[in-house]
Amino acid sequence: MARAFAKPFYNSAAWQKTSRAYMESRHWLCERCGSVASICHHRQWLDPANIADPSVALSWENLECLCQDCHNKEHMSKDSVYMMDDGQIVGMKESAELKAFREAQAAIDAL
Repeated sequence: MARAFAKPFYNSAAWQKTSRAYMESRHWLCERCGSVASICHHRQWLDPANIADPSVALSWENLECLCQDCHNKEHMSKDSVYMMDDGQIVGMKESAELKAFREAQAAIDAL
C-alpha cells in the first residue's frame, strides 16, 4: 500500500505509463525468481525527498519487475523485526508499513 505522500504519484499518468512499459519490457516476469510478476518495484525506495525527482521515481534503472512473493520478501527484510532465541527465529514483528502493505495486497487480490 502506498504511503500517503506517494498516493498522488502512484495514481499519476506518468507512473502508470512508466510502470506498464517497464513491466511489458520484462515480459511480466519477476527479475528475481522468474515467475509471473505483478509489481513494478523501486530499487531505491521513494520518500518525500526523492519522489518528485524523475531520475529516481521514473527511471528504468531504478525499477525492478517483481512477483508478489519477492516483493513481500524485499519489504519484509527491511521493515520487520525478527525475534531470536538461541540463534533460531521464533517470531517476527511486522512494521506498521508492512502490515498495511499486506492488507492492501489482500484487498487487491480479492478483486
